[in-house]
Amino acid sequence: MTMPLSILIAWPGAAADLLRLLAELLGQTLVLEELDTGPVHSGKLLDTEVVLISDHGLEDDSGIEFSLYSHQLQLVALNSGRSMSNYDRLYQGLALFLAQRLSAQGQCRTEVVSNLQKSIAKFG
Repeated sequence: MTMPLSILIAWPGAAADLLRLLAELLGQTLVLEELDTGPVHSGKLLDTEVVLISDHGLEDDSGIEFSLYSHQLQLVALNSGRSMSNYDRLYQGLALFLAQRLSAQGQCRTEVVSNLQKSIAKFG
């Protein structure tokens, strides 16, 4: 079963610069959506929805220091992908790849977490 993954991002600059870098890495511009919980930017890639939350409102928990990170990039597995036998490896690989590239190119800290409860990897 595919667990929800998030990339926590300690972005040092303007949100617009993070959106530009994400567009470069993802090959597409994330679209602004106004939700009841606030604005988010989202897109779809490889049967995965990618959602950038700028004000995640998460408190430190489960040994994860959410307060160190300004942004949360949620990766949401879509049903069409989950039916494929190798999707779980692709999904986790995508999260790790994006976190490492964001850290390297954006010169920031990132952390990949599973279900907002378990740290999988840190970069930067």
